[in-house]
Amino acid sequence: MSKRKWLWITGVLTMFLLITGCSKSTPDTNVQQDQTSQGTESKGDNPPATTKLESDTDLTQQLEAEKGIDKVMIQVVEGEQPAVNVDITINNEQELSVDQVIEKYSQIIKDKYPNRPIDIIVIKEGKQLKQATIK
Repeated sequence: MSKRKWLWITGVLTMFLLITGCSKSTPDTNVQQDQTSQGTESKGDNPPATTKLESDTDLTQQLEAEKGIDKVMIQVVEGEQPAVNVDITINNEQELSVDQVIEKYSQIIKDKYPNRPIDIIVIKEGKQLKQATIK
């Protein structure tokens, strides 16, 4: 056989395999039924979580007015597990140590949110210095 016929036969066979191998005219009903039943079971067992996130702008402004504090982000989590998440970015003017910053500002936040765990992260120059959870 000539080289041209070989290439033509190989090309036709390749096209045939590509067309038949990549197309599936009937869906697999067993797989669809399994996926459908799994979807309904999981929806029935776990109701959607009702977590709500809010910001406390008054407390944020109060903390940002302190010397040595660059930026503060306070996130109040409402729902089944209420909590307060706080990111405090300090600058070079901060005279307190990282532990003292956590102690001082966690007490201020705890006064406003007494029955919630407080997660505080202290950041300086884009690097996380310390993270603490106060219950």
